[in-house]
Amino acid sequence: MSEEPRVSVVMPAFNAEAFIVEAIASVLAQAHRPLEVIVVDDGSTDSTAALAASFGGAVRLHRQANAGPPTARNRGLELATGEFVTFLDADDLFTPEMLVRQLARMRRRPDIDIVLGGMRHFEDGDPDGASLRQEGEISLQLSCGLFRRSVFDTVGRFDPALWQCDDWDWFMRARELRVGLLLHRDVVVHHRLHGANLTRDREAAKRYQAMMFKRSLERRRARNGVAAVLPPLSAFMEPEPSEGLK
Repeated sequence: MSEEPRVSVVMPAFNAEAFIVEAIASVLAQAHRPLEVIVVDDGSTDSTAALAASFGGAVRLHRQANAGPPTARNRGLELATGEFVTFLDADDLFTPEMLVRQLARMRRRPDIDIVLGGMRHFEDGDPDGASLRQEGEISLQLSCGLFRRSVFDTVGRFDPALWQCDDWDWFMRARELRVGLLLHRDVVVHHRLHGANLTRDREAAKRYQAMMFKRSLERRRARNGVAAVLPPLSAFMEPEPSEGLK
């Protein structure tokens, strides 16, 4: 029997004391091993780092001055030793079968470098999950994905200038480079909605989105003289759920 691949889970965290214990627990509850959990404390002023450290050797903690989510993710990538990498925000939760489902697809499709599953949203303060949406949403969110570590050598790291949309920017670059991508609807992440979500700043989101799309257009024009149209995301959807992967 071949040795199971190591998976590194990178968790950027900033003042996440209210949620980080649940987030880490959802990672450690995964059936897959070996598993490496890397928490990058991005200059928190609360007990985030202490709570992460309370997990002992199960969590690798790195502390740094506040530099933003993309810089924290890049640092986590530098520390990661796994063949596969994924990310989880410190206020979200992996579903129990997240890694098993994603790795099963990677094994079936060695030509694929990114597997991206579905996400459900829930309201903070709803411990029974009554507010969970019933259908999984396909979204270009890093926490929904499992990545071969080598793909970051092809696509590059996250742009430190984009405190929002750094994930969309990275996925855009991956699509421009025709990196192997598979989308499926199995829910792998529960995304917590609360008052401190970074994406609630709509004006900042608009600015970063405009910056991200402008950069993509400029890259495509530089390569081809015109901005080549990218394949729609529907082109990467898994044809239908396979038995045993539901």
